[in-house]
Amino acid sequence: MIKKNGLVSNFCNNRQKGLTILEALMATAIVGIGFVAIFQMVNYSVMSVNSSSERTKANYIVTMIAEGIIGYRDTVGGVKLNELRDIYYKNGQPYLKDSDGNEKECKKFAEYYKDLGATGGACVDAGGGDPLGSPDTGGTSVVGGDLREEKINIKSCSKARHANADAVTPIHGSTAQKFEDAPRNKIIKWLRILTENRVVKCRSKKDFRSIKIFEQSPWGNADITNDRITDNKLYIGRIQINMNDGKKRKYVYFQADYNLKQD
Repeated sequence: MIKKNGLVSNFCNNRQKGLTILEALMATAIVGIGFVAIFQMVNYSVMSVNSSSERTKANYIVTMIAEGIIGYRDTVGGVKLNELRDIYYKNGQPYLKDSDGNEKECKKFAEYYKDLGATGGACVDAGGGDPLGSPDTGGTSVVGGDLREEKINIKSCSKARHANADAVTPIHGSTAQKFEDAPRNKIIKWLRILTENRVVKCRSKKDFRSIKIFEQSPWGNADITNDRITDNKLYIGRIQINMNDGKKRKYVYFQADYNLKQD
């Protein structure tokens, strides 16, 4: 500034040339690198939140299935509503007489699930070579079109997306496929939840889900011979869900049921 005749006036310094193109480009590059780093952090945060959400849902599903098996362990599998009142127990094992008066050994939830697909040792409409059989009431079929699953052991979960809400297989309601006994309805419900890509998402063929029941006995007539247990039979459940391209897995072992040794 210069003061002349009592007035203040501005002037430009001819030696101040301003920014060159090179300096402007360098500044733009530095700002751009910063924005790229921020965008990468945002993308990582979104992926981390999504992965955490999938693990949380897997925890809920594993816990839900384990509680379902334990909560329904005294429920007899495969019998119809009009047959429930005729079930009786001997040495902790349920039995049912058929129309000819023949005594048939039935199976409680854990044993029924363990023997899905097996033959023999079944009471009326329970277990056997046709484990889930035909539904007692109408409805739609499970994804894959086949209800005759021996056990829930999905080695390659479906990555298919539903085009609309009407294409989702119903679990509850009048249009859902239902049986007259709780064990089969539970198994179908879990099968739909774990098979379809609508709860825990499938990322690759390495993602798989399984529910297994192992029978232990000190007498050598079970899946595992364990002479340290004092029960006649002990059933151990194992639920596993692999996700995130098989890199993360959620699993739990629990006591599904037991049959006390009686003299």
